[in-house]
Amino acid sequence: SLVSGEAMGNAFRQHPGPAIYAPNQTPVTDDLLEVGLLVAFGMIGFSFLLIIPGIRSWERLWATIRVFVTLFIGASILVSNFGFGWYTDKICTRTQYKANVNPPDSPQEIQAVVGLLIGLRGINITLNEVDCGLSSTPYVRPFPGEKILYTEQFFWSNPWSQGRFGFGRYAGRFSQTFQADEFRGTPYPILWVAEYFTFDGEGLRWGRKFRQAGWYTHIFMWLAFALYLVSILLFVNTIHHGALLMLYMGLVLCLAVFTYGNVILNGVNNSIKMKIPFQDGVIDPQFGWSWWLTLATGVFSVIASVFILILNATRPDLTAVFFHHTYVIDEEFVPSAIEESAEDGGPLLRTRSNRKTKTLRRTRINRGTTRKNPDPFSIALKDVSQAA
Repeated sequence: SLVSGEAMGNAFRQHPGPAIYAPNQTPVTDDLLEVGLLVAFGMIGFSFLLIIPGIRSWERLWATIRVFVTLFIGASILVSNFGFGWYTDKICTRTQYKANVNPPDSPQEIQAVVGLLIGLRGINITLNEVDCGLSSTPYVRPFPGEKILYTEQFFWSNPWSQGRFGFGRYAGRFSQTFQADEFRGTPYPILWVAEYFTFDGEGLRWGRKFRQAGWYTHIFMWLAFALYLVSILLFVNTIHHGALLMLYMGLVLCLAVFTYGNVILNGVNNSIKMKIPFQDGVIDPQFGWSWWLTLATGVFSVIASVFILILNATRPDLTAVFFHHTYVIDEEFVPSAIEESAEDGGPLLRTRSNRKTKTLRRTRINRGTTRKNPDPFSIALKDVSQAA
């Protein structure tokens, strides 16, 4: 006979009942927004890889360079804009885990890596329990049943206003979040680091200055991204104007880096430099990967755009091949007599292009490019026009 559903559900159970599993609380170790941006650009790059076999000869290499350089610049701008890597530092130290529970040097003191990651819109504080090797004896975890791995974010954006001093209803977003984390029971090292950004008096205005630096810098980053999108559209039609927009984009990125460094160095470090002490060292933030990535992208864009402008002015035929444009000598209308001569058995002049050859009347002109010295192609065109 068939076994009933109830009997099957109660099989191998001492106390039959519904299965109840304990919650599996996993820490957030990566910024989901950064991962999402990288995945989005990665999907575009992967989609391009699928169509590479359909591109002919050398155009396959030029198209690959164009697409991946474009994706790299766009990803660098967005990831740096939303990333927490503008001003960073970390330290491996001994510290108490819970506030007002265990005194220093007690058996419940933990060894952990405390990291501070400052972005344009807030900060990210990490706490990861590891064996720092600070004692002669092996490190014994004081909380064996708990995995200490925290990542807490505190924002001062949306709104960007500083708010009133304190932690009341009219205080800024950062201060209100800090007070909520105190009531929630956030680990003591995280609160210790975040508290330094709530000071707003005398020379202790670190949170205000980092917020100002983030405000001005994120405006330049959005401007650079807008120029990046427009430059892509212009490169399709005119190489000269696309390179100009790329040059402006690189200069804006360099200006964003300079603005952030100027506000931080002249506003924060010239008053009282922010150093967060711990038992075994000091957190002393320096410029992080987002700052250096933005600087590298800006410098690369400036150098590449200047090179394209110079090459386009001297050898437009080479830039036309690289950007998949058709190169012509001038923008004059070609008489129909040339085509008529072809019908009579005469030569039919065609454009020099990496695509299928087309008559001069049907080519897409690379405007803004000229060639001072005539070449055999222009001489032949003139001879045929005179003969017609």
